[in-house]
Amino acid sequence: MSTEVPISLFFQKPGDKLLYFYDYGDNWQHDVILEKIEPRKPKKEYSVCLAGERACPPEDCSGIPGYYRCLQAFKNKDNSEGLLSWLGDWNPDKFDPAQVKFESPKKRFEAGRR
Repeated sequence: MSTEVPISLFFQKPGDKLLYFYDYGDNWQHDVILEKIEPRKPKKEYSVCLAGERACPPEDCSGIPGYYRCLQAFKNKDNSEGLLSWLGDWNPDKFDPAQVKFESPKKRFEAGRR
């Protein structure tokens, strides 16, 4: 059984989109939209993140309501609920596309079967 599906099955022309669910417990839903198709560059390793805004929400922060609590605690420097201690050096305004690393879906699948 394969865990990898060519992205070309979902995205064929600019404007094509899909709904991606992440972490069913926190219920994150993402609209993924193909903006443009560029020619493949030789010796370039893919997948690659080209741009983005803000840091991703902390793992297991309890979905959108929890994310907003994290943003408020960060903005107000309020550690009364212990959120700042839990967040560590997380900064919602920091984003560096070069730091985005893509995991192999096959390796994740295999690790989950152990």
